[in-house]
Amino acid sequence: MAGYKETPRQKMIGMMYLVYTALLAMNVSKDILDAFDTVNAGVQTTNITLSQQIDQKYAAFEEQYGLDQEKVGPYWEQAQALRVEADDLVNYIEALKWDLVKKVECDKAKTPAEAVSMALENGLLKSADTIGMNNRKIYNINTSKVKSRDNYNKPTEYMMGNPEGNGVAFELSQKIKRFRNEVVKAMGPEHIHEIGLVTDSVFGSKEFVMEQTGLAESALKKLPYEGNYYAAKMDYDPTSNDAIQKGWEYHNFHHTVLVADVTLLNKIISEAQTAELNAVTELMSDIHAKDFTFDEIGAKVFAESGYLLSGQTYRAQAMVTAWKNSQLTARVKLDGGAEKEYTSNAQGVIPLEWNVGVGSHNYTGTIDMLNPSTNQMEAYDFSGSFVVAPPAVSVSATKMNVVYRGIDNPIAVGGGVGGEISANASSGTLTRTGNGTYNLRPGEANEVTISVSSQGSSLGSMKFRVKDLPKPTALIRNVVNGQVSKSALQAAGRVEAEMKDFDFDGVHYDVVGYTFRYKTKSGTTKEAKANSGGFTDEIRTAISQSNVGDMFVFTAIQVRGNDGKTKTLETPIGIEIK
Repeated sequence: MAGYKETPRQKMIGMMYLVYTALLAMNVSKDILDAFDTVNAGVQTTNITLSQQIDQKYAAFEEQYGLDQEKVGPYWEQAQALRVEADDLVNYIEALKWDLVKKVECDKAKTPAEAVSMALENGLLKSADTIGMNNRKIYNINTSKVKSRDNYNKPTEYMMGNPEGNGVAFELSQKIKRFRNEVVKAMGPEHIHEIGLVTDSVFGSKEFVMEQTGLAESALKKLPYEGNYYAAKMDYDPTSNDAIQKGWEYHNFHHTVLVADVTLLNKIISEAQTAELNAVTELMSDIHAKDFTFDEIGAKVFAESGYLLSGQTYRAQAMVTAWKNSQLTARVKLDGGAEKEYTSNAQGVIPLEWNVGVGSHNYTGTIDMLNPSTNQMEAYDFSGSFVVAPPAVSVSATKMNVVYRGIDNPIAVGGGVGGEISANASSGTLTRTGNGTYNLRPGEANEVTISVSSQGSSLGSMKFRVKDLPKPTALIRNVVNGQVSKSALQAAGRVEAEMKDFDFDGVHYDVVGYTFRYKTKSGTTKEAKANSGGFTDEIRTAISQSNVGDMFVFTAIQVRGNDGKTKTLETPIGIEIK
């Protein structure tokens, strides 16, 4: 494993904290405080990323343990011991960080739940989430929302306590030491200078301590000595008669404001998780350190999927792999067919290529490789899948994207090869009726958008105009060219409404009223009203007493359809008795 190296971000964080501590006694400008907000936000993001990387590392470790418990067991047990100590330290610091913020900024809260609610509401707390396989609690503090940014009394009182030192900073120091010792056990003493997490001392070999502190070799006689390593206070003065000299706790938490404390605590979490990740990586490397030797190394990319729909995110993993400069052979079956042999190229990669039809395809294979430990050929199995999608094209009439209120409008949704599709409407209701078919019943909005997705990824949307149902045509049965016999009109008995040339099934209108006017050949005029489609007694009497040439007009005809709306038809029905 490579030695511990600080990333540029970690170096910036350390330098920023030193600058802040040095300037704190002065009238520090708002810009300095704002810079710490930026640093703290960056460290918080790094901590979340580190937590995810640690989870992945433990998951890979556990997989190795499941394959060979006898061989991996001792390393796995060390990793589990380290995990317990890391969980304890990280959870402790996260709880300490929130408790400090709560005491300083949420002191009016009566309960812990009320404090969380108050901090979330005013933006001081961005989130309080449990993440990762070990459910580590993450309090994402927004330091820019701290009200008393230049007040250091409460933070110092909480962290340092009284002069006898009963503040939480001293308990934190002990927990860091305990965790650091566990990391040393996992990585070995040869990596002791790579770990960091030094609290009240510079800790290391005689040469390292002299280089870091500037002490003469004669001054080392007074220092604590553990094996081959010395421990010196950060500001150790060998000429001082004071038995208690200022240590790590004083340097980091005395007269510091909340913004600085939160940033430092997040930095400690970052250092702890980095040490944990390095230690677990070291343990995993020890498992197979003597199993195989390789003479080539390079970068490879492995994709999650061989098929993407529009709007979906391509994901792949890039990693460095090693291989022997010898030819490998793979025996592969596609879709359960005949076995075929494939050979590797100079980089140890075995190319697999198929030109097959539309649909989902699966393959399994075995790579034969010599195990140098046993000098025997061993088989390593692998598998994969991919999807071949058919060519597709979509054509639509952009001026005809209309749906109607009060009825079920059939909607067809295509696409989503290799994954289930789903659709939803921005208003109204969308009911699935089959594979890719839906019924849309619009609401009162004048537009509705149908959005389609597959496996959580958007595939697009289509906007429709919403209209009321068109008006029907009023008619009286048996009337042809506006003329009808008295007997035929009496037989019809009512005014009806009919939808002509409308392609939706089930659309129906009822006549709910009309005005009846008639004029006899002799010049007499009368008027009657009806509250339904049927003829009233008055209308029937007028028809029975009519003569050839008398005129009847059915006007102001009102209808009600599936959408429940009452409409008045503009076109009347004019009839002459023949």
